[in-house]
Amino acid sequence: MKVLVFVIISLYILSVPAIANDFPSRPVTLLLGFEKGGTMYTLAETVAEVLSDKLGQPVNIEARSGHGGGTAAAMLANSNSKGYILLLTPSFAITDYPIRLQASYEIDDFIFIGSVLADQHALITSHHATYSTWDEFISFAQEKGEIRYASQNLTDRLIIQEIAKQEGFSVRIIPVSGGAGMTPLVLSGDVDLAFSGGTHARFTDSGEMRVLATTGSERLIHYPNVPTLQELGYILRIQSVSLIAAPKNTPDYQIEKLTIALEAMIDDPRFIDVTENVIRQPRLFIKGEELRASLQLQQLNIMRLMSNHMNND
Repeated sequence: MKVLVFVIISLYILSVPAIANDFPSRPVTLLLGFEKGGTMYTLAETVAEVLSDKLGQPVNIEARSGHGGGTAAAMLANSNSKGYILLLTPSFAITDYPIRLQASYEIDDFIFIGSVLADQHALITSHHATYSTWDEFISFAQEKGEIRYASQNLTDRLIIQEIAKQEGFSVRIIPVSGGAGMTPLVLSGDVDLAFSGGTHARFTDSGEMRVLATTGSERLIHYPNVPTLQELGYILRIQSVSLIAAPKNTPDYQIEKLTIALEAMIDDPRFIDVTENVIRQPRLFIKGEELRASLQLQQLNIMRLMSNHMNND
């Protein structure tokens, strides 16, 4: 009996490296919460191409738009496909939605492979607008009384509502699905202001879009003359990263291989070219528990913002 147990254990130990070396043995799905036409889809196409080479298997994009990435996040949280299904998302879909909606997931329902970009969010307008600075926009909004605003997520909606309350104007919210939904409304002049997660980078050189303010704690790398909301006197910000996550039941050996592939992707010339020259967002690689801690802090910040909003009502 002891001999049989020894043989079984030995066979199991020997089989683990073989299983690990075999991963992935079939195509991998990359979930995305945004449709084609925006920054996230452009990023996803490059991520899928480079990771396919690093992993030795096709990485196929599956777009499931809705709730600013929340629909795709919920799909991943409830998946049993382990490392064969991944999620590329802005972090606010992980941190903000569980506390603002009755979401079916929370931060602990994911394993975070790593971040890939530091998001460069902005409040933008069209070349049709009669204003080109934030102060001019505020004067316009106060005179008009109500503005039309294209919103991509619950957090940017909360931000503009706080600004409107402070400055004395009303906001008509027009929900859109990512940059693909925002772009035609801005270019046509059908909205007065819009939140952009990075899609504006394609249109600012031509003058078709103007960046009026940035929503992070620091000015954007490619728009150093544009002030942050905090510099403009608002105690408001949206700070997030774009990241790749896996289901929480993903085995350690799969996480290890995915992390190695992701880290190699960050320094791949194709990834560098797209991030620097197309979507203009800085690369940022934070992995594992360090990333989880950063996301927990981001969630704490949005809870404070929500608390302040409710106290001011």
